[in-house]
Amino acid sequence: MKMIYADLSRCIACKACEVACEREHNGASRVFFTEIDKVGGVPLICRHCSPSPCAAVCPTEALTVDREGIVSFNAAACTGCSLCMFACPFGVIGFDAGAKTAAKCDLCRGRLDRGLSPACAVTCPTNTLSYREYDSFLRRIRRRGALKVMKAAMPAGR
Repeated sequence: MKMIYADLSRCIACKACEVACEREHNGASRVFFTEIDKVGGVPLICRHCSPSPCAAVCPTEALTVDREGIVSFNAAACTGCSLCMFACPFGVIGFDAGAKTAAKCDLCRGRLDRGLSPACAVTCPTNTLSYREYDSFLRRIRRRGALKVMKAAMPAGR
């Protein structure tokens, strides 16, 4: 299973991820870049959770988890009740006021179907966002953790 990995230590707050998402989705970004007190920022994107709290509370099954683990959204089935927005632990489900429905990241499903990665990950100039297999993502995090432990355990001046 693939997912978007975010290495926030690389983020330069350029918001290219937001712009790429807007370009891919006809002017509506599903990336919510959030600035944090002049320290930097965080590109918030649907984590496609498993289990998925947003899909679990959706009374019309407008949100479902497909066989690839992607939380898919069917706007035609959405009543705009907003339960999914409240259930999302990351606050990444928005509201499309024009359509009066929820709005969320679809991992650029059209791009995935053509064998391409999500636009936000491809566009990110610092590789803060990358689309990769879960195991690769986990290895990278463990390696970073191991390096921190080794660095902390090394005597000064070594």
